[in-house]
Amino acid sequence: MRVLGVNGWPGASHDGAACLVVDGEVIALAEEERFTRNKHAYGEAPLNAAAHCLAEGGLTLDDIDVVAHGWDLPTLFADRGLDWFDSDADALEHLLPKALFPRARDPRLTFVDHHVAHAASAYLLSGRDRGAVLVLDGQGENASTTLAVGIDGRIKTLRSHTPGWSLGYFYAAVCAYAGLGADNAGKMMGLASYGTPGDLTFGGALGFTDEDYTVGVVPPDLRSTGSTDEETATIRYWLEHLEKTLRDAPNHTVRHFDPHYGRYTKTTDRDPFEYRDLAATAQAALERAVTGLVRGLLRETGETTLMIAGGVGFNATLNGKLMRMPEVRDLFVQPIAGDAGVSLGAAVWVAAEEGDRILPMTGSVAWGPQWSAGEIREVLEATGTAYSEPADIAAATAGVLASGGVAGWFQGRAEGGPRALGHRSLVAVPSPESTRDRVNIRIKDREAWRPFAPSMQEEVAESLIGTATPLPYMIVTTPVTEAGAAAMPAVVHSDLTTRPQTVSAAVDPLYHRLIGEVGGHTGTAVVMNTSFNGRDEPVVCTPRDALATFHRLPLDALALGPFLVRRPAGALGEAGA
Repeated sequence: MRVLGVNGWPGASHDGAACLVVDGEVIALAEEERFTRNKHAYGEAPLNAAAHCLAEGGLTLDDIDVVAHGWDLPTLFADRGLDWFDSDADALEHLLPKALFPRARDPRLTFVDHHVAHAASAYLLSGRDRGAVLVLDGQGENASTTLAVGIDGRIKTLRSHTPGWSLGYFYAAVCAYAGLGADNAGKMMGLASYGTPGDLTFGGALGFTDEDYTVGVVPPDLRSTGSTDEETATIRYWLEHLEKTLRDAPNHTVRHFDPHYGRYTKTTDRDPFEYRDLAATAQAALERAVTGLVRGLLRETGETTLMIAGGVGFNATLNGKLMRMPEVRDLFVQPIAGDAGVSLGAAVWVAAEEGDRILPMTGSVAWGPQWSAGEIREVLEATGTAYSEPADIAAATAGVLASGGVAGWFQGRAEGGPRALGHRSLVAVPSPESTRDRVNIRIKDREAWRPFAPSMQEEVAESLIGTATPLPYMIVTTPVTEAGAAAMPAVVHSDLTTRPQTVSAAVDPLYHRLIGEVGGHTGTAVVMNTSFNGRDEPVVCTPRDALATFHRLPLDALALGPFLVRRPAGALGEAGA
Protein backbone atom coordinates (compact mmCIF):
# COMPACT_ATOMS: atom_id res chain seq x y z
CA MET A 1 0.00 0.00 0.00
CA ARG A 2 1.33 3.41 -1.03
CA VAL A 3 -0.28 6.28 0.85
CA LEU A 4 0.38 9.99 0.47
CA GLY A 5 -0.79 11.70 3.65
CA VAL A 6 -1.43 15.43 3.49
CA ASN A 7 -2.44 18.39 5.61
CA GLY A 8 -3.29 21.81 4.22
CA TRP A 9 -5.95 23.19 1.92
CA PRO A 10 -5.76 26.16 -0.43
CA GLY A 11 -6.85 29.28 1.44
CA ALA A 12 -8.09 27.57 4.59
CA SER A 13 -5.39 25.86 6.63
CA HIS A 14 -2.07 26.10 8.42
CA ASP A 15 0.99 23.90 8.76
CA GLY A 16 0.60 22.21 5.41
CA ALA A 17 2.64 19.02 5.10
CA ALA A 18 2.90 15.76 3.22
CA CYS A 19 4.04 12.28 4.17
CA LEU A 20 4.71 9.17 2.09
CA VAL A 21 4.11 5.79 3.68
CA VAL A 22 4.92 2.66 1.69
CA ASP A 23 3.99 -0.77 3.09
CA GLY A 24 3.72 0.70 6.57
CA GLU A 25 7.07 2.50 6.54
CA VAL A 26 7.49 6.27 6.59
CA ILE A 27 9.59 7.12 3.54
CA ALA A 28 9.41 10.91 3.57
CA LEU A 29 7.76 13.81 5.38
CA ALA A 30 8.12 17.53 4.79
CA GLU A 31 6.37 20.75 5.74
CA GLU A 32 5.29 23.28 3.15
CA GLU A 33 6.70 26.24 5.08
CA ARG A 34 10.24 24.93 4.62
CA PHE A 35 9.93 25.38 0.85
CA THR A 36 7.83 28.55 0.60
CA ARG A 37 9.57 30.20 3.59
CA ASN A 38 6.17 31.37 4.92
CA LYS A 39 6.03 30.36 8.57
CA HIS A 40 3.17 27.94 9.27
CA ALA A 41 2.23 28.02 5.54
CA TYR A 42 -1.10 29.70 6.24
CA GLY A 43 -3.61 28.94 3.49
CA GLU A 44 -1.10 26.95 1.44
CA ALA A 45 -1.69 23.53 -0.08
CA PRO A 46 1.24 21.14 0.46
CA LEU A 47 2.38 21.27 -3.16
CA ASN A 48 6.14 21.38 -2.62
CA ALA A 49 5.95 18.98 0.31
CA ALA A 50 3.98 16.43 -1.71
CA ALA A 51 6.35 16.78 -4.66
CA HIS A 52 9.31 16.14 -2.35
CA CYS A 53 7.72 13.04 -0.85
CA LEU A 54 6.92 11.56 -4.25
CA ALA A 55 10.43 12.30 -5.52
CA GLU A 56 12.00 10.76 -2.42
CA GLY A 57 10.05 7.57 -3.07
CA GLY A 58 10.77 7.62 -6.81
CA LEU A 59 7.03 7.78 -7.46
CA THR A 60 4.42 9.87 -9.22
CA LEU A 61 0.82 10.34 -8.23
CA ASP A 62 -0.03 7.51 -10.64
CA ASP A 63 1.80 5.15 -8.27
CA ILE A 64 -0.14 6.25 -5.17
CA ASP A 65 -3.04 4.10 -3.98
CA VAL A 66 -4.58 6.62 -1.57
CA VAL A 67 -4.23 10.31 -0.84
CA ALA A 68 -5.23 10.62 2.83
CA HIS A 69 -6.09 14.08 4.16
CA GLY A 70 -5.85 14.69 7.92
CA TRP A 71 -9.21 16.47 8.09
CA ASP A 72 -12.72 15.26 7.26
CA LEU A 73 -13.25 18.34 5.10
CA PRO A 74 -16.54 17.29 3.45
CA THR A 75 -18.13 16.89 6.89
CA LEU A 76 -16.52 20.07 8.20
CA PHE A 77 -17.78 22.17 5.29
CA ALA A 78 -21.27 20.65 5.36
CA ASP A 79 -21.65 21.20 9.11
CA ARG A 80 -20.82 24.89 8.69
CA GLY A 81 -22.97 25.57 5.65
CA LEU A 82 -20.07 25.83 3.20
CA ASP A 83 -20.05 24.53 -0.34
CA TRP A 84 -18.02 21.41 -1.13
CA PHE A 85 -17.00 19.81 -4.40
CA ASP A 86 -19.32 17.69 -6.51
CA SER A 87 -16.81 14.85 -6.69
CA ASP A 88 -13.58 13.57 -5.19
CA ALA A 89 -11.95 14.13 -8.56
CA ASP A 90 -12.75 17.84 -8.36
CA ALA A 91 -11.48 18.03 -4.77
CA LEU A 92 -8.23 16.25 -5.67
CA GLU A 93 -7.69 18.58 -8.63
CA HIS A 94 -8.12 21.57 -6.30
CA LEU A 95 -5.60 20.11 -3.85
CA LEU A 96 -3.03 18.57 -6.23
CA PRO A 97 -3.67 19.98 -9.71
CA LYS A 98 -2.71 17.92 -12.74
CA ALA A 99 -0.69 20.84 -14.08
CA LEU A 100 1.77 20.19 -11.23
CA PHE A 101 1.10 16.48 -10.65
CA PRO A 102 0.52 14.90 -14.09
CA ARG A 103 -1.32 11.60 -13.88
CA ALA A 104 -3.22 9.14 -16.02
CA ARG A 105 -5.45 8.13 -13.11
CA ASP A 106 -6.56 9.59 -9.80
CA PRO A 107 -5.68 7.77 -6.59
CA ARG A 108 -8.46 7.31 -4.08
CA LEU A 109 -8.99 10.43 -1.95
CA THR A 110 -9.83 9.75 1.70
CA PHE A 111 -10.61 12.30 4.38
CA VAL A 112 -9.66 11.15 7.89
CA ASP A 113 -11.24 12.65 10.99
CA HIS A 114 -8.73 15.17 12.35
CA HIS A 115 -8.49 13.79 15.87
CA VAL A 116 -8.35 10.23 14.57
CA ALA A 117 -5.36 11.29 12.45
CA HIS A 118 -3.72 12.90 15.49
CA ALA A 119 -4.41 9.81 17.61
CA ALA A 120 -3.04 7.51 14.91
CA SER A 121 0.15 9.56 14.64
CA ALA A 122 0.81 8.86 18.31
CA TYR A 123 -0.53 5.34 18.81
CA LEU A 124 0.37 3.59 15.56
CA LEU A 125 3.93 4.99 15.49
CA SER A 126 4.67 4.62 19.21
CA GLY A 127 5.66 0.97 19.06
CA ARG A 128 3.19 0.21 21.86
CA ASP A 129 0.53 -2.49 21.45
CA ARG A 130 -1.93 -0.64 23.65
CA GLY A 131 -2.41 2.45 25.74
CA ALA A 132 -4.54 5.48 26.48
CA VAL A 133 -4.55 8.25 23.84
CA LEU A 134 -5.17 11.93 24.53
CA VAL A 135 -5.55 14.47 21.72
CA LEU A 136 -5.39 18.16 22.69
CA ASP A 137 -5.40 21.02 20.19
CA GLY A 138 -7.32 24.07 19.08
CA GLN A 139 -9.95 21.93 17.44
CA GLY A 140 -10.72 19.33 14.85
CA GLU A 141 -14.02 19.17 13.01
CA ASN A 142 -16.20 19.11 16.11
CA ALA A 143 -13.85 18.38 19.00
CA SER A 144 -10.98 20.09 20.79
CA THR A 145 -10.11 17.36 23.28
CA THR A 146 -10.47 13.65 22.57
CA LEU A 147 -9.95 10.78 24.99
CA ALA A 148 -9.39 7.40 23.38
CA VAL A 149 -7.75 4.03 23.82
CA GLY A 150 -5.61 2.10 21.37
CA ILE A 151 -5.60 -1.70 21.50
CA ASP A 152 -4.25 -4.16 18.92
CA GLY A 153 -3.98 -1.55 16.20
CA ARG A 154 -7.47 -0.13 16.67
CA ILE A 155 -8.41 3.24 18.18
CA LYS A 156 -11.65 3.63 20.13
CA THR A 157 -12.84 7.14 20.96
CA LEU A 158 -14.32 7.37 24.45
CA ARG A 159 -15.45 11.00 24.73
CA SER A 160 -14.51 14.51 23.72
CA HIS A 161 -14.96 18.23 24.45
CA THR A 162 -16.38 20.64 21.91
CA PRO A 163 -14.36 23.44 20.24
CA GLY A 164 -15.72 26.10 22.59
CA TRP A 165 -14.11 24.29 25.51
CA SER A 166 -10.75 24.11 23.78
CA LEU A 167 -7.73 24.25 26.07
CA GLY A 168 -5.68 25.20 23.02
CA TYR A 169 -7.87 28.24 22.35
CA PHE A 170 -7.85 29.19 26.04
CA TYR A 171 -4.06 29.18 26.02
CA ALA A 172 -4.00 31.10 22.71
CA ALA A 173 -6.31 33.75 24.14
CA VAL A 174 -3.99 34.34 27.09
CA CYS A 175 -1.04 34.51 24.67
CA ALA A 176 -2.88 37.20 22.71
CA TYR A 177 -3.80 39.09 25.89
CA ALA A 178 -0.14 39.17 26.97
CA GLY A 179 0.94 40.54 23.60
CA LEU A 180 2.75 37.38 22.54
CA GLY A 181 0.40 36.55 19.68
CA ALA A 182 -2.23 33.82 19.66
CA ASP A 183 0.00 31.44 17.67
CA ASN A 184 2.99 31.70 20.02
CA ALA A 185 2.13 29.22 22.74
CA GLY A 186 5.77 28.17 22.99
CA LYS A 187 6.73 31.69 24.01
CA MET A 188 4.21 31.72 26.83
CA MET A 189 5.34 28.32 28.07
CA GLY A 190 8.86 29.73 28.40
CA LEU A 191 7.64 32.94 30.04
CA ALA A 192 5.57 30.99 32.56
CA SER A 193 8.64 29.66 34.36
CA TYR A 194 9.48 33.21 35.49
CA GLY A 195 6.08 33.94 37.03
CA THR A 196 3.96 33.02 40.04
CA PRO A 197 0.55 31.44 39.41
CA GLY A 198 -2.56 33.18 40.68
CA ASP A 199 -6.24 32.19 40.44
CA LEU A 200 -6.33 29.11 38.22
CA THR A 201 -10.08 29.49 37.66
CA PHE A 202 -9.61 32.90 36.02
CA GLY A 203 -12.47 34.38 37.98
CA GLY A 204 -14.62 31.27 37.77
CA ALA A 205 -14.18 30.77 34.03
CA LEU A 206 -12.48 27.40 34.50
CA GLY A 207 -13.70 24.63 36.78
CA PHE A 208 -11.73 21.58 37.78
CA THR A 209 -12.66 18.14 39.06
CA ASP A 210 -10.35 15.26 39.86
CA GLU A 211 -10.84 13.87 36.35
CA ASP A 212 -12.07 16.67 34.09
CA TYR A 213 -12.54 20.41 33.61
CA THR A 214 -15.32 22.81 32.63
CA VAL A 215 -15.39 26.17 30.84
CA GLY A 216 -17.90 28.77 32.02
CA VAL A 217 -17.37 31.63 29.58
CA VAL A 218 -17.81 29.90 26.21
CA PRO A 219 -21.02 28.08 25.24
CA PRO A 220 -20.19 24.39 24.86
CA ASP A 221 -22.37 24.20 21.75
CA LEU A 222 -20.74 27.19 20.05
CA ARG A 223 -20.88 26.70 16.29
CA SER A 224 -19.71 29.01 13.52
CA THR A 225 -21.37 29.34 10.15
CA GLY A 226 -19.48 30.60 7.15
CA SER A 227 -16.20 29.67 8.79
CA THR A 228 -14.34 26.39 9.12
CA ASP A 229 -13.66 26.68 12.85
CA GLU A 230 -14.67 28.32 16.11
CA GLU A 231 -11.27 29.83 16.88
CA THR A 232 -12.11 33.51 16.42
CA ALA A 233 -15.35 33.32 18.38
CA THR A 234 -13.85 31.26 21.23
CA ILE A 235 -10.84 33.53 21.65
CA ARG A 236 -13.13 36.57 21.59
CA TYR A 237 -15.18 35.15 24.47
CA TRP A 238 -11.99 34.58 26.46
CA LEU A 239 -10.51 38.00 25.73
CA GLU A 240 -13.71 39.74 26.80
CA HIS A 241 -13.71 37.78 30.05
CA LEU A 242 -10.02 38.38 30.73
CA GLU A 243 -10.40 42.11 30.19
CA LYS A 244 -13.24 42.20 32.72
CA THR A 245 -11.52 40.13 35.40
CA LEU A 246 -7.77 40.76 35.21
CA ARG A 247 -6.05 43.66 36.90
CA ASP A 248 -3.70 44.32 33.99
CA ALA A 249 -5.13 45.60 30.71
CA PRO A 250 -4.44 43.64 27.53
CA ASN A 251 -1.06 44.22 25.96
CA HIS A 252 -2.12 45.69 22.63
CA THR A 253 -0.04 44.98 19.55
CA VAL A 254 0.66 47.58 16.91
CA ARG A 255 1.92 46.79 13.42
CA HIS A 256 4.29 49.31 11.83
CA PHE A 257 7.00 49.54 9.21
CA ASP A 258 10.48 49.13 10.67
CA PRO A 259 13.14 50.66 8.38
CA HIS A 260 15.85 48.67 10.18
CA TYR A 261 14.33 45.38 8.97
CA GLY A 262 12.76 46.81 5.82
CA ARG A 263 9.40 45.23 6.60
CA TYR A 264 6.39 45.48 8.86
CA THR A 265 6.93 44.33 12.42
CA LYS A 266 4.83 44.14 15.55
CA THR A 267 5.41 46.04 18.79
CA THR A 268 3.46 45.92 22.04
CA ASP A 269 2.40 48.63 24.47
CA ARG A 270 4.30 46.88 27.27
CA ASP A 271 7.07 44.35 27.61
CA PRO A 272 5.36 40.92 27.58
CA PHE A 273 7.66 39.93 30.45
CA GLU A 274 5.39 42.03 32.68
CA TYR A 275 2.71 39.39 32.06
CA ARG A 276 4.81 36.54 33.42
CA ASP A 277 2.43 35.87 36.33
CA LEU A 278 -0.48 35.62 33.90
CA ALA A 279 1.55 33.17 31.80
CA ALA A 280 2.34 31.12 34.91
CA THR A 281 -1.34 31.07 35.85
CA ALA A 282 -2.42 29.89 32.40
CA GLN A 283 0.27 27.20 32.39
CA ALA A 284 -0.74 25.96 35.83
CA ALA A 285 -4.42 25.95 34.83
CA LEU A 286 -3.61 23.95 31.70
CA GLU A 287 -1.61 21.46 33.75
CA ARG A 288 -4.40 21.05 36.28
CA ALA A 289 -7.01 20.46 33.59
CA VAL A 290 -4.90 17.96 31.65
CA THR A 291 -3.64 16.01 34.65
CA GLY A 292 -7.28 15.56 35.64
CA LEU A 293 -8.16 14.32 32.16
CA VAL A 294 -5.23 11.90 32.24
CA ARG A 295 -6.14 10.61 35.68
CA GLY A 296 -9.69 9.90 34.55
CA LEU A 297 -8.61 8.40 31.23
CA LEU A 298 -6.17 5.99 32.83
CA ARG A 299 -8.69 4.98 35.50
CA GLU A 300 -11.39 4.38 32.88
CA THR A 301 -9.18 2.36 30.55
CA GLY A 302 -7.03 0.59 33.13
CA GLU A 303 -3.97 1.58 31.09
CA THR A 304 -0.63 2.88 32.39
CA THR A 305 0.76 3.90 28.99
CA LEU A 306 -0.21 7.38 27.79
CA MET A 307 0.17 8.68 24.23
CA ILE A 308 -0.36 12.34 23.28
CA ALA A 309 -0.83 14.30 20.07
CA GLY A 310 -2.35 17.61 19.00
CA GLY A 311 -0.83 21.09 19.17
CA VAL A 312 -1.03 21.26 22.96
CA GLY A 313 1.31 18.26 22.92
CA PHE A 314 4.14 20.70 22.13
CA ASN A 315 3.88 21.99 25.72
CA ALA A 316 6.99 20.30 27.05
CA THR A 317 6.46 21.58 30.58
CA LEU A 318 3.04 19.94 30.71
CA ASN A 319 4.47 16.75 29.24
CA GLY A 320 7.13 16.67 31.91
CA LYS A 321 4.46 16.88 34.61
CA LEU A 322 2.52 14.06 32.95
CA MET A 323 5.64 11.89 32.70
CA ARG A 324 6.14 12.25 36.44
CA MET A 325 2.54 11.38 37.39
CA PRO A 326 2.53 8.13 39.40
CA GLU A 327 -0.28 6.79 37.22
CA VAL A 328 1.81 7.15 34.05
CA ARG A 329 4.33 4.34 33.69
CA ASP A 330 5.12 5.02 30.04
CA LEU A 331 4.68 8.23 28.01
CA PHE A 332 4.94 8.76 24.26
CA VAL A 333 4.34 12.21 22.81
CA GLN A 334 4.24 12.46 19.02
CA PRO A 335 7.14 14.89 18.30
CA ILE A 336 5.27 16.31 15.27
CA ALA A 337 2.29 16.89 17.53
CA GLY A 338 0.73 19.78 15.59
CA ASP A 339 -1.26 19.81 12.38
CA ALA A 340 1.74 18.94 10.21
CA GLY A 341 1.62 15.63 12.05
CA VAL A 342 -1.82 14.72 10.76
CA SER A 343 -0.31 14.14 7.32
CA LEU A 344 1.66 11.41 9.06
CA GLY A 345 -1.30 10.21 11.11
CA ALA A 346 -3.72 10.08 8.17
CA ALA A 347 -1.22 8.08 6.12
CA VAL A 348 -0.51 5.45 8.77
CA TRP A 349 -4.19 5.25 9.70
CA VAL A 350 -5.20 4.38 6.14
CA ALA A 351 -2.27 1.99 5.75
CA ALA A 352 -3.19 0.19 8.96
CA GLU A 353 -6.85 -0.01 7.95
CA GLU A 354 -5.72 -1.67 4.71
CA GLY A 355 -3.75 -4.27 6.65
CA ASP A 356 -0.20 -2.88 6.57
CA ARG A 357 1.97 -3.32 9.65
CA ILE A 358 3.17 0.13 10.73
CA LEU A 359 6.86 0.43 11.52
CA PRO A 360 7.27 2.46 14.73
CA MET A 361 9.39 5.56 15.12
CA THR A 362 12.94 4.90 16.24
CA GLY A 363 14.14 8.23 17.60
CA SER A 364 14.34 10.44 14.52
CA VAL A 365 11.98 12.64 12.49
CA ALA A 366 14.57 13.33 9.76
CA TRP A 367 12.40 12.42 6.79
CA GLY A 368 12.86 15.61 4.75
CA PRO A 369 15.09 16.76 1.88
CA GLN A 370 18.83 16.15 1.82
CA TRP A 371 21.74 17.17 -0.40
CA SER A 372 24.89 15.30 -1.34
CA ALA A 373 28.34 16.73 -0.70
CA GLY A 374 28.69 17.39 -4.43
CA GLU A 375 25.42 19.32 -4.56
CA ILE A 376 26.42 21.40 -1.54
CA ARG A 377 29.81 22.14 -3.08
CA GLU A 378 28.08 23.39 -6.22
CA VAL A 379 26.03 25.83 -4.12
CA LEU A 380 29.13 27.06 -2.30
CA GLU A 381 30.99 27.60 -5.56
CA ALA A 382 28.04 29.25 -7.28
CA THR A 383 27.60 31.73 -4.42
CA GLY A 384 31.30 32.53 -4.18
CA THR A 385 31.43 31.38 -0.57
CA ALA A 386 34.84 30.72 0.94
CA TYR A 387 34.95 27.33 2.64
CA SER A 388 37.23 24.55 3.79
CA GLU A 389 36.79 20.80 3.83
CA PRO A 390 38.21 19.55 7.13
CA ALA A 391 39.11 15.91 7.56
CA ASP A 392 36.52 15.65 10.34
CA ILE A 393 33.63 18.14 10.27
CA ALA A 394 32.53 17.14 13.78
CA ALA A 395 35.96 17.79 15.27
CA ALA A 396 36.39 21.06 13.36
CA THR A 397 32.98 22.36 14.46
CA ALA A 398 33.62 21.30 18.04
CA GLY A 399 36.76 23.42 17.98
CA VAL A 400 34.69 26.47 16.99
CA LEU A 401 32.23 25.82 19.80
CA ALA A 402 34.92 25.16 22.40
CA SER A 403 36.46 28.56 21.65
CA GLY A 404 33.15 30.27 22.42
CA GLY A 405 31.63 30.25 18.94
CA VAL A 406 28.09 29.60 17.78
CA ALA A 407 27.71 27.53 14.62
CA GLY A 408 25.04 26.47 12.20
CA TRP A 409 24.88 22.68 11.86
CA PHE A 410 23.31 21.50 8.58
CA GLN A 411 23.54 17.76 8.08
CA GLY A 412 21.58 14.98 6.42
CA ARG A 413 17.83 14.97 5.95
CA ALA A 414 15.73 17.84 7.22
CA GLU A 415 13.57 17.15 10.26
CA GLY A 416 9.82 17.51 10.54
CA GLY A 417 8.26 19.44 13.38
CA PRO A 418 9.40 22.62 15.10
CA ARG A 419 12.30 21.11 17.06
CA ALA A 420 15.83 21.10 15.71
CA LEU A 421 17.23 17.69 16.58
CA GLY A 422 20.72 17.87 15.16
CA HIS A 423 20.11 18.20 11.42
CA ARG A 424 19.14 21.88 11.10
CA SER A 425 20.47 23.31 14.38
CA LEU A 426 22.37 26.21 15.86
CA VAL A 427 24.79 24.82 18.41
CA ALA A 428 27.02 26.21 21.16
CA VAL A 429 28.62 25.14 24.41
CA PRO A 430 25.89 25.57 27.08
CA SER A 431 28.21 27.44 29.44
CA PRO A 432 28.54 30.15 30.62
CA GLU A 433 24.95 31.18 31.31
CA SER A 434 25.46 34.39 29.31
CA THR A 435 25.54 32.27 26.13
CA ARG A 436 21.75 32.15 26.37
CA ASP A 437 21.52 35.94 26.26
CA ARG A 438 23.98 36.18 23.38
CA VAL A 439 22.07 33.70 21.22
CA ASN A 440 18.66 35.09 22.15
CA ILE A 441 19.39 38.77 21.77
CA ARG A 442 22.28 39.12 19.33
CA ILE A 443 21.80 36.09 17.10
CA LYS A 444 18.12 35.12 17.07
CA ASP A 445 16.82 38.63 17.85
CA ARG A 446 14.25 37.45 20.33
CA GLU A 447 13.28 37.91 23.97
CA ALA A 448 16.05 37.36 26.51
CA TRP A 449 13.86 35.05 28.61
CA ARG A 450 13.30 32.49 25.84
CA PRO A 451 14.72 29.09 26.88
CA PHE A 452 17.04 26.78 25.00
CA ALA A 453 17.47 23.03 25.11
CA PRO A 454 20.43 20.69 25.48
CA SER A 455 21.40 17.84 23.20
CA MET A 456 23.42 15.30 25.14
CA GLN A 457 24.90 11.93 24.42
CA GLU A 458 22.54 9.39 25.94
CA GLU A 459 25.47 7.91 27.87
CA VAL A 460 25.70 11.02 30.09
CA ALA A 461 21.98 11.72 30.48
CA GLU A 462 21.63 10.18 33.93
CA SER A 463 24.35 12.39 35.37
CA LEU A 464 22.80 15.56 33.88
CA ILE A 465 19.05 14.98 34.15
CA GLY A 466 18.79 12.06 36.56
CA THR A 467 17.31 9.53 34.14
CA ALA A 468 18.65 7.12 31.56
CA THR A 469 15.25 6.89 29.83
CA PRO A 470 15.75 7.80 26.16
CA LEU A 471 14.25 11.23 25.39
CA PRO A 472 15.16 11.71 21.72
CA TYR A 473 12.54 14.27 20.68
CA MET A 474 13.04 17.29 22.97
CA ILE A 475 9.34 17.12 23.87
CA VAL A 476 9.34 16.85 27.69
CA THR A 477 10.99 18.81 30.48
CA THR A 478 12.91 17.10 33.25
CA PRO A 479 14.60 18.36 36.42
CA VAL A 480 18.36 18.75 36.17
CA THR A 481 20.86 17.34 38.62
CA GLU A 482 23.39 19.51 40.45
CA ALA A 483 25.99 18.34 37.96
CA GLY A 484 23.67 19.25 35.11
CA ALA A 485 23.02 22.73 36.47
CA ALA A 486 26.76 23.31 36.76
CA ALA A 487 27.64 21.92 33.32
CA MET A 488 24.91 23.55 31.22
CA PRO A 489 23.60 26.73 32.88
CA ALA A 490 22.59 28.30 29.55
CA VAL A 491 19.87 25.68 29.02
CA VAL A 492 18.54 25.35 32.58
CA HIS A 493 15.18 27.06 33.14
CA SER A 494 14.50 29.24 36.16
CA ASP A 495 12.63 26.33 37.81
CA LEU A 496 15.72 24.09 37.44
CA THR A 497 14.30 22.02 34.60
CA THR A 498 15.38 21.62 31.00
CA ARG A 499 13.95 20.19 27.74
CA PRO A 500 16.55 17.58 26.82
CA GLN A 501 17.33 15.61 23.71
CA THR A 502 19.25 12.41 24.33
CA VAL A 503 21.26 11.46 21.25
CA SER A 504 22.00 7.87 20.31
CA ALA A 505 25.03 6.87 18.26
CA ALA A 506 22.88 4.28 16.49
CA VAL A 507 20.23 6.82 15.43
CA ASP A 508 22.37 9.87 14.66
CA PRO A 509 26.07 8.95 14.62
CA LEU A 510 27.40 12.27 13.27
CA TYR A 511 25.55 14.48 15.76
CA HIS A 512 26.47 12.08 18.57
CA ARG A 513 30.11 12.42 17.53
CA LEU A 514 29.92 16.22 17.41
CA ILE A 515 28.61 16.26 20.97
CA GLY A 516 31.36 13.86 22.02
CA GLU A 517 34.03 16.03 20.40
CA VAL A 518 32.67 19.03 22.33
CA GLY A 519 32.82 16.94 25.48
CA GLY A 520 36.46 16.26 24.77
CA HIS A 521 37.07 20.01 25.10
CA THR A 522 34.66 20.81 27.95
CA GLY A 523 34.50 17.60 29.96
CA THR A 524 30.74 17.08 29.35
CA ALA A 525 29.18 15.63 26.20
CA VAL A 526 26.38 18.19 25.82
CA VAL A 527 25.67 21.15 23.53
CA MET A 528 23.11 23.94 23.52
CA ASN A 529 20.77 23.36 20.58
CA THR A 530 18.19 25.62 18.97
CA SER A 531 16.55 25.65 15.58
CA PHE A 532 18.55 27.01 12.65
CA ASN A 533 16.45 30.04 11.73
CA GLY A 534 16.17 33.74 12.37
CA ARG A 535 13.26 35.70 13.74
CA ASP A 536 9.89 34.96 12.13
CA GLU A 537 11.29 32.50 9.59
CA PRO A 538 10.90 28.73 9.27
CA VAL A 539 13.78 26.41 10.04
CA VAL A 540 16.23 26.34 7.13
CA CYS A 541 15.71 23.60 4.60
CA THR A 542 18.18 23.95 1.72
CA PRO A 543 21.91 24.78 1.59
CA ARG A 544 20.99 28.17 0.14
CA ASP A 545 18.63 28.79 3.08
CA ALA A 546 21.45 27.91 5.46
CA LEU A 547 23.92 30.25 3.73
CA ALA A 548 21.42 33.12 3.63
CA THR A 549 20.64 32.76 7.34
CA PHE A 550 24.32 32.37 8.20
CA HIS A 551 25.19 35.60 6.42
CA ARG A 552 22.28 37.46 8.00
CA LEU A 553 22.85 36.29 11.60
CA PRO A 554 26.09 36.92 13.54
CA LEU A 555 27.16 33.28 13.60
CA ASP A 556 30.80 32.27 13.80
CA ALA A 557 30.70 29.27 11.51
CA LEU A 558 28.50 27.02 9.42
CA ALA A 559 29.01 23.28 9.11
CA LEU A 560 27.31 22.66 5.75
CA GLY A 561 27.60 18.96 5.12
CA PRO A 562 31.34 18.14 5.17
CA PHE A 563 32.29 21.78 4.54
CA LEU A 564 33.06 24.50 7.07
CA VAL A 565 32.27 28.14 6.36
CA ARG A 566 33.89 30.65 8.71
CA ARG A 567 33.02 34.25 9.39
CA PRO A 568 35.72 36.41 7.73
CA ALA A 569 38.48 37.46 10.10
CA GLY A 570 37.62 40.69 11.86
CA ALA A 571 33.94 40.56 10.88
CA LEU A 572 33.00 38.83 14.11
CA GLY A 573 35.18 37.31 16.79
CA GLU A 574 34.58 33.67 17.60
CA ALA A 575 33.35 34.67 21.02
CA GLY A 576 30.88 36.99 19.36
CA ALA A 577 32.60 40.20 20.45
